[in-house]
Amino acid sequence: MRYAAALAVGLLVSPAPGIGQNLQGPHTTVIYFVRHGEVDPTLPTSPLSEVGKLRARTFARTVGSVQFTHVFSSHTTRARQMVEPVAENLHLPVQQLPRPGEKVDSAVVSDRTPSRAAVKPLVETLRALPAGSTALVGVNSDNIYAILNGLGVPAATAGNPCGKGSTCVPCLTNACFPGGEDQLWILIVISPAAPPRLIELRYGATP
Repeated sequence: MRYAAALAVGLLVSPAPGIGQNLQGPHTTVIYFVRHGEVDPTLPTSPLSEVGKLRARTFARTVGSVQFTHVFSSHTTRARQMVEPVAENLHLPVQQLPRPGEKVDSAVVSDRTPSRAAVKPLVETLRALPAGSTALVGVNSDNIYAILNGLGVPAATAGNPCGKGSTCVPCLTNACFPGGEDQLWILIVISPAAPPRLIELRYGATP
């Protein structure tokens, strides 16, 4: 497990040629997205299980050298728990969107609220980040692709599938989600007028 985490750190701090300089630019916004780890389905809120919490700590070590300026998550407990170790290390709050307890379409937001309810508020907030920000977002399998699409990543079509290494999402729901709990996406926004760049990684083996 330690080897897998260390390997991922190397990937994160030494990204593919051609984008390293952009990652360090003062006007570039970089957004990391991580899907929550394993959950305990026997509890009402489906929080992270002990294995999921261990994965969250593994992820926090993996990105330990990244100086995040903002930490967000969807409204679900599991997504918040996934990014809490990183937020605690940096003494940053986790902003959940939509906020649990608030009303959206006359319904109170809770863990029972579909995870796709987070797409619109997260996209709006992430689009408004100041240039130079480095944000972390805890997501769910049913909202990550739609969020990326809302931030400018095109979705595949029957005639134009996602090529390996391309900035593209295969669909907008979890119908094409590859499975697993260690996905990490890095979105690099150089300017609002330029297409973003997307890196997809796995940060560690099963704890």
